[in-house]
Amino acid sequence: MSTALLLALLFPSTLPSSPALLAQANCTPLQVVGGSGTSVTKTVTPGGAGPFFRDNWNTDFAVPADATFRRYVAKVQSTSGNTTYQAGLNLKYSNGTVDQSFSGSLYLPSNLSKELTGLPRRDSQPFQVNVNLGGIDAVGSSYILTVLGCY
Repeated sequence: MSTALLLALLFPSTLPSSPALLAQANCTPLQVVGGSGTSVTKTVTPGGAGPFFRDNWNTDFAVPADATFRRYVAKVQSTSGNTTYQAGLNLKYSNGTVDQSFSGSLYLPSNLSKELTGLPRRDSQPFQVNVNLGGIDAVGSSYILTVLGCY
């Protein structure tokens, strides 16, 4: 049990009411695929133009094989000025299928964060969570990305 959850349960009147704090106390950060740690900081590059120029808009996070998460939460924190991203949250399954949980514009005010949530299939867990953040208007902007699996 996390320290934050334990304190909130033992001393509810001494802590400010924070549904987000309690909700995230039952979550586990996922590992970045092809990287180290559970978060990544990126600066958006221009979109790919041919086989030798790739953008860096996609980031995958590994879901543990024995996971029984009820939801996945991607937390995106701006480290730049106000930016609108083209965003996607995708749950990737071992049978080659993908569930698109979010696709659209994501406005991030300077130095603030937002969350995207995806729900797994009732009878199956994804093996990866993919987050896509980019777009022409976002080139040069930076963010910190973390994905949580929540029970």
